[in-house]
Amino acid sequence: MKTKLTTLFTFLMFVALCNSTLAQARDFDGLWSGKVNKTDGTTLEIQLYIEDNTVFATYIDSDGDLAKDLSKDVIWSAGFGQQLNFVWLNTGGSWTETQMFSLVWISSSKLSVYYTRHVSNESDDYDGNTDWGYTGTGYLYLD
Repeated sequence: MKTKLTTLFTFLMFVALCNSTLAQARDFDGLWSGKVNKTDGTTLEIQLYIEDNTVFATYIDSDGDLAKDLSKDVIWSAGFGQQLNFVWLNTGGSWTETQMFSLVWISSSKLSVYYTRHVSNESDDYDGNTDWGYTGTGYLYLD
């Protein structure tokens, strides 16, 4: 009986180890930039910094240095397999905005990105909100 339990425990530990190892199979770390082709025919330049599956938007600070943009109200990122997703939400009085990035690891220097922006505005004309947004696809390259 003890041998069966030991064998079962060893097997379960092996399965758990394999699952945790495979959960994030790719290394997304680095500074990535590129362009997204929006559905309205225009392009959007995007730059993201990724560290340990945590994604940050970036900006140029007052010293001219690249910095992590932590100004959003909610920032969330999670990776699984060959995908990493990043969402941020922000509000500014009469509006609320969500931006979502779905990243797929193509190679060690290229990511595919699907992008969505959705904005809602309080309406003075009726009891409700107006909304607008767009989507886009493109590629990010490791800088």
